Amino acid sequence: MFSRSPLRATSVLLAGALIAGGGALATVVPASAATEVVTVDFSDSTGPVHGGAAGYLYGLSDPDVPTTSVIAGAGVKHLTQMPEGGEQHPNGGALTVSDTFFRAGGEEIYINVQDQYPQWGYANAGVPSNTYPGQADYLEKVRHVVQKVVDAVEPEHYDRYVITPFNEPDWIWYGNWGSATIREQFFADWDAAYRLIQEIMPGVRVAATGEAQWNQTRVRDFLTHAKANNTLPQIFTWHELDNNDLRDWPTHLAQYRQIEDDLGIADLPINITEYGGRRDTGVPGRMIQWLSTFEGSKVDAQIAYWTYSGNLDDHVAQTNGGNGAWWLLKWYADLTGETVRLTPPAIHQPSTIQGIAALDEQKQAATVLVGGGAIDVDLSFTGLDSVTFGTEVDVQVSRTTFTGQEGFAEQPPIILTQRVELDANGGGKITIPNNYVMDAYQVVFTPAVEAAPEVNAPWKVRTEAESTTLAGGASITTHNADQQATSNGRDVRGFGNAAASSTWTVEVPADGKYLLGVHYGTQEKVAGDTLNNKVGRHALFLDGAFSTVVQYSSTLNYVYKGRVDVPVELTAGSHTFSLRSSQNGTTALPGSNIALDKFELTDASAPEAAEYRGTAARLSGDWEIERGAGEYGGSAVLGDDGIAAFYLGAAEDGYYDVTIDYRTPGPQELDVTVNERPITGVASDGAGLWSTTATIHFAKGVQELAVSGAGVGVEGVSVVRNRAADSNVAVIEAESPAVQRSAGITVETPGAAYGSNVNGQFAGWIQAGRTLTIPRPAGTEAGQYNFLVNYANAQRRVGHPYNTDGITRTADITETGGSTSVTGQFRHNYSFYSFWWQNVPIELVTDDGAIVVGNPAGDAPNIDAFQLAKLVTAIDTTSRNPVPSLDVSAEASTRCVAGKAVVTVKSTNDDDMPVSMAVSSAFGSKTFASVAAGKSVSNVFTTRLGSVLAGVATVQATASVGAEPVTVTIEAPYDARSCG
Repeated sequence: MFSRSPLRATSVLLAGALIAGGGALATVVPASAATEVVTVDFSDSTGPVHGGAAGYLYGLSDPDVPTTSVIAGAGVKHLTQMPEGGEQHPNGGALTVSDTFFRAGGEEIYINVQDQYPQWGYANAGVPSNTYPGQADYLEKVRHVVQKVVDAVEPEHYDRYVITPFNEPDWIWYGNWGSATIREQFFADWDAAYRLIQEIMPGVRVAATGEAQWNQTRVRDFLTHAKANNTLPQIFTWHELDNNDLRDWPTHLAQYRQIEDDLGIADLPINITEYGGRRDTGVPGRMIQWLSTFEGSKVDAQIAYWTYSGNLDDHVAQTNGGNGAWWLLKWYADLTGETVRLTPPAIHQPSTIQGIAALDEQKQAATVLVGGGAIDVDLSFTGLDSVTFGTEVDVQVSRTTFTGQEGFAEQPPIILTQRVELDANGGGKITIPNNYVMDAYQVVFTPAVEAAPEVNAPWKVRTEAESTTLAGGASITTHNADQQATSNGRDVRGFGNAAASSTWTVEVPADGKYLLGVHYGTQEKVAGDTLNNKVGRHALFLDGAFSTVVQYSSTLNYVYKGRVDVPVELTAGSHTFSLRSSQNGTTALPGSNIALDKFELTDASAPEAAEYRGTAARLSGDWEIERGAGEYGGSAVLGDDGIAAFYLGAAEDGYYDVTIDYRTPGPQELDVTVNERPITGVASDGAGLWSTTATIHFAKGVQELAVSGAGVGVEGVSVVRNRAADSNVAVIEAESPAVQRSAGITVETPGAAYGSNVNGQFAGWIQAGRTLTIPRPAGTEAGQYNFLVNYANAQRRVGHPYNTDGITRTADITETGGSTSVTGQFRHNYSFYSFWWQNVPIELVTDDGAIVVGNPAGDAPNIDAFQLAKLVTAIDTTSRNPVPSLDVSAEASTRCVAGKAVVTVKSTNDDDMPVSMAVSSAFGSKTFASVAAGKSVSNVFTTRLGSVLAGVATVQATASVGAEPVTVTIEAPYDARSCG
């Protein structure tokens, strides 16, 4: 991604580092003299990119939760889900989420059979945890689970599923391995389950043993038994959860492979079906350590589930957004080609800088993902082949940062670009400015071309809440290292009284608009209410004067952080910010007792804008990369089944101008989709270069733009926020008298103590069969729309020791007089008084049919308002083809011959092809059928007059350019002449 906005391509101020630049070069002032050295040898391949660490335990909870664009962008390859109809969780059935998962490009779903039981750990309701149910009871569950898959899945798709009979047997049911009775029971139960699974679903893969931690004695005993009894699993699994597992993983893997060798068992595929801890999920600088660990070993692995199902294990903001670590996962999914040798300062050491490097010669690109350190990184590289990369490379460094588990992150900015002349070994060095252990970086190397990437990071400064001046009871909380991650491991709490405040000063470089990003967590509840987390409010004071009330939405708890952006207008110079629990100094605002984590002040003077190179798109099918001239430095040329996919970040709900720059071999309409919805009208009139701009409504978060067309060269995509187009959005308040509410639905006003972010009032008690009927807004004729619902939903199932068990509520959206009904999914969002916007794509087929919202079978969420936005409001294509011309010239003169004036016209063909020339004047005309390249012809016109006035001769030159006739007309003036 890079920006063509000059305001956003000037400078970026990091805490302790200034990066100033534009064009191809950035000047770096290091944060300190100290650096860490990471070396990469691009000539030393470690094997094809595997991508197997893109797995998730309970990563999906319901259809489109999260959205297919978020899943596809993260490149999710495999999941573990609950059995369909299982009782361990309130949602997340493997078959329920399968359509969304496979549509998004997923490959396989593991099914935990024991999740059929309702109580953790795997006991029937009313039975104490970890109670062994007996083989007969368990086999009944196995039969039920597997039969459901067989009933729903065609045999040719059995390979999409993996059955996991046991999960963490070293903790649950079979913990005492020293007991021969327990050990033999496990072996008998395994054999019986394995054989029953294969009987019901022949050929399906079965995974074992799912140990909670590596234990080579248990593994050796199990594999010895399974081999002897012909019940070997097809995939071997266990968990690596602790911080020290990052260090010990190579030993565990080596021990496992040695056991296989000792027993004469061919290497089985490995899937680490749970990895990482609460401290890791959602943190780019931590997740890169795990990704590099498993990618380096070429094994599959799934991120552990600690808090909430349906958000890719703490990597999705709400349902359609990516947090900072989601973008790292997206970068990981973008890796292609072969991984190469990367050496960090300390190999396999927890809490140190680690990375992955890959080379794709077909793309003429090399990539390094690195992060987890606290000081600048000297990235020393070698092995870039001059045949592929030439003698110079353009290096682009992008940064993604910790935004909280629930905090939206925009497209990661480019913080550094540099043109590097390669040495004799195809190497060089760059310094990555880094001072935040939670950050991760993407470094991309491509052949140097005319249009080098540009720095596009806006000015930004980060302030940790614990470094501010605290008053009125506000105090610092330091977190245990194994808790959910917070910035710098600390946050500030104690805002429950009217005197509490956090105050800090920032030096602002220029007048303009800025965004104050506040990272926070909520947990406080109203007395007597154990369900709803309060919605937070603080008063923002700027330079000692009240500025605005900061409105937060609820988060899961104090350590599960979200982010809110507050626009402020500032002048250049020093400014003091203060967040206070009270506006008037005497009364605390509702929900003010929240945790503050960090503050980021970002320049927002330029419109939100980004550009995406076609050469960096996620490509599938037939394609080839052409590097060269042009704004994007090349293009991705698509074959018959080629697809270029772009993952676009939108900071707001609203309209964006999306421009696709491309080349076609002739008149052609491109196949373009946004979030799987067709965008028609992207077409060229002929061969050449074209730009099509469509004004498209985006829901906040991640959008998937896919482009295909045989022979099309996709140069790139630019996205610019178009606020003026937002006038096309129709907003309807749920409490409006125009909205018809069926019996039982009431207009509700939240209690003041909740601090709700509702706009006015909301519609509540939308129970089974009740509906809201919205009259069709004027000007919303038939077509594709985004239908956004501002909703609140705190329904959950309680009782799990640590999981949220949030329940997604649904609502059917139906058009009166239409033929279809769409079901919107509204995930749990921590409070019935905290409202989020959720988009439901719909297609209206009438011009005036009312829209009906309700749930015929259960409860819909509370609803504050609706937005109805036409998906595309305008589309326009312009040619970027140069106007063909011919390089010809002409000059005319007059002279006297025998007392008469004559006009002489000399015509010259400086082009590289022959042309025909037609010369004319007031005294006649002459045609030259072919004038060779570089040649001239002259013609003398006799006037038979003693004098002539000044005039103009005309030369028309004609030739074929690109099989098209081109004519150029040149005027040659001449002077008056008297011969008397």
